[in-house]
Amino acid sequence: MIKIENLFLAYNKEYYALYDINLEFNKGDRVALVGEEGSGKTSLLRAIAGLEKISKGDILINDVPVQKIDFAHDISMGYVSRKPVLFENRSVKKNLEWALKIRGVDKNEWQMHIDRVLNMFDIQKLKNERVSTLCRSDKRLVQFARLALRPLDILLVDEMDVDKDNAFCNTINDSIKKLVDADPADKIVIMVCENDSQCPQYITKKIHLKLGSIEK
Repeated sequence: MIKIENLFLAYNKEYYALYDINLEFNKGDRVALVGEEGSGKTSLLRAIAGLEKISKGDILINDVPVQKIDFAHDISMGYVSRKPVLFENRSVKKNLEWALKIRGVDKNEWQMHIDRVLNMFDIQKLKNERVSTLCRSDKRLVQFARLALRPLDILLVDEMDVDKDNAFCNTINDSIKKLVDADPADKIVIMVCENDSQCPQYITKKIHLKLGSIEK
């Protein structure tokens, strides 16, 4: 469970990116944070991921303050950022091996896990390619594959740098759905959408934000 209580996030003395946010997310929730640019959607997502220093209030994950959580061991959270963060000078395989290594997976099992996620996102041909040579869309699929190497208790999905008119959007949406459907089925899913029409069908709850606050 994620519980947000009286959350304030200020980047400077004059501007609150988030203002008095109170929310609760339970297992199995499929939630969209909806709002225009500057509404606070990404700031809230980053705060939940422990990537922002909270000004006031609390974010509790399973009753533990987010600042005290070891995301490598305490809880399995996947964060799909606006731009893929990968080791650009390493191959796709090396990027996936690194993710398995930091999770303490037996080295003898690495190949099995890597082959599974490469097949899952249909990127077997990229296995030995250096990430820096990949197009933006292929980097995105590598990011998804890396997340799929482990079961996720929480999946956070920010808006992505994919052209809205690009046919690849369908592939992106299908790939996110694979992460949503993967075990465990009762994971919490929170994603950012600019408007209601962008929300996928599996979203069951929408939270509208404006200027850092929840619209009533």
